[in-house]
Amino acid sequence: MQVPFICTGLSFLYPTLSTCQFNNMLMIATALVLGSKFSLSEINRMWLEKKCISTISYFLSHAKISPQALQLAYLMRVNNLYKISGGYFIIDDTMQHHTNYCKWIHGVFVLFDHALKTNLRATCVVVLYYSDGNNIKFPIKHEIYYKDTDKMDWQKGVKSHCLPKYELAIQMIEWALNKGFPKCIVLADAWFGIGPFVKELKRLNLSYVLEIKSSYKLKVPCEKPKLTPKGKVSKNQFYTIELKDFFKNIQRIIQCGFGADTLKNKPPKVLYHTKTVTNCLNSIPGKHRIVQSIDPKKNTVKYLITDNLTWEASRILSTYNHRWVIEEFFRNAKQLSDMEGATIRSEQGVTLALCLVSWIDFLLHYENYKHCTAGKLPKESLTIPSIVRRVQYENLEAFIEKVQNDEEFVSKWLEVEKKNLNRKRKRSYELVDMGEPQKEKINLAA
Repeated sequence: MQVPFICTGLSFLYPTLSTCQFNNMLMIATALVLGSKFSLSEINRMWLEKKCISTISYFLSHAKISPQALQLAYLMRVNNLYKISGGYFIIDDTMQHHTNYCKWIHGVFVLFDHALKTNLRATCVVVLYYSDGNNIKFPIKHEIYYKDTDKMDWQKGVKSHCLPKYELAIQMIEWALNKGFPKCIVLADAWFGIGPFVKELKRLNLSYVLEIKSSYKLKVPCEKPKLTPKGKVSKNQFYTIELKDFFKNIQRIIQCGFGADTLKNKPPKVLYHTKTVTNCLNSIPGKHRIVQSIDPKKNTVKYLITDNLTWEASRILSTYNHRWVIEEFFRNAKQLSDMEGATIRSEQGVTLALCLVSWIDFLLHYENYKHCTAGKLPKESLTIPSIVRRVQYENLEAFIEKVQNDEEFVSKWLEVEKKNLNRKRKRSYELVDMGEPQKEKINLAA
């Protein structure tokens, strides 16, 4: 079955691809949405002939396709559909987990997974995502992180230029700004809450809300003049103190949470206990609004910083919570689009697979956006798995209708299945003596 919103939604690829290439893209995207895995053998079992697995693999890896041109066409499509005036740039990275037997898969390195607390062979992907804080959500760009150690066989002597993840993030943000995106608030977790990343954001004149590690230190002015060993007044009239120790001395606590809902008769709910200060960090340039957020139920602590010095803790936390949409993207990419199943061996193949996953996420969110904005009154937003289940249900309805009304289709289906019912075992032969070998043949064999 052809899914209409995929056929029309991916039409932006057609000027860049040939008809055959475009149909292949549609076929793979449709297979992923309807429930197949990102495995060529799974797609084959879904509706293709046996010998076409290598054909699709060759298409993804070696077809004369420019992923950069496709990404540019995708971004033009996004700008035509949405009128983006502000919002959030969300940065995060994720891993495609693989087995130990994957030395030929492109981009696989030995990396440390902080979720599993162990080293594993994986591909690390840094993603730039956009959200307006409501129903407009889509991935903008991705980059594969190349580790400068661990020589893998897939490289075939080609040296990849290793860049830190924060530099990949800055490159993607600059690319988006150059393609017409407005300046948005940057959201990222503690792995990007570092001095060099903040310095680059300031260069781009971008506002941000970032999580930072608890081991960071604050600059606190000295109460008495600080002297050098020779008795002179020191240039640095401050000392450093860790965040957790500094916030212990702050007594004022502000509770943040949900207000009372009179319609549903729900009382107010406290989610976080917060403390706020405006100060300078030792390892990050500039003055920041710093929030300590404590979850009283889980007993966990987070530290957030922003360059918006007038924001209260509730606004900083509310803004940072928009970062969660990229975690939903990673979950949907792995569970619905089977991103981790893309074990293609070339750089182009892996890049196209990741592009397909991103485009599918964009199309699903756009379907949800149209659903919410249809009619005079806004409708309640659906989850992305709900959109997928609706498409799968429509496909099931179409299939049942075809089975009920198309006798020729049913007869051909049964005929094909009947051919595969019985397979004869290979005949076993007994070994016989064939005489002594000739000397010439022995020499040739040697």
